[in-house]
Amino acid sequence: MKSILEKLYYGEISPCSRPTPTTERYKEASLEVEQIKKEILAKYPDSNELIERFEDANHITAACEGLQDFERGFSLGTLIMLEVMTTE
Repeated sequence: MKSILEKLYYGEISPCSRPTPTTERYKEASLEVEQIKKEILAKYPDSNELIERFEDANHITAACEGLQDFERGFSLGTLIMLEVMTTE
């Protein structure tokens, strides 16, 4: 059986790819986002390009936040391991 580091190295796991959340709260929020987008487009039909720019920028900020959360979590996990291994 491969170690976690081997799996990471060979691309068998990716820390940045994760399944889409399946919670009810997430589903409801996603539907709300789509509904709001439809309402904006109905009210302002010429705003499609602006909405697309907004969505692109929002995806970039979400990716940056995800990376920062991953880095922070990894660092915290490492600090916990160090403390556990050095505590008598």
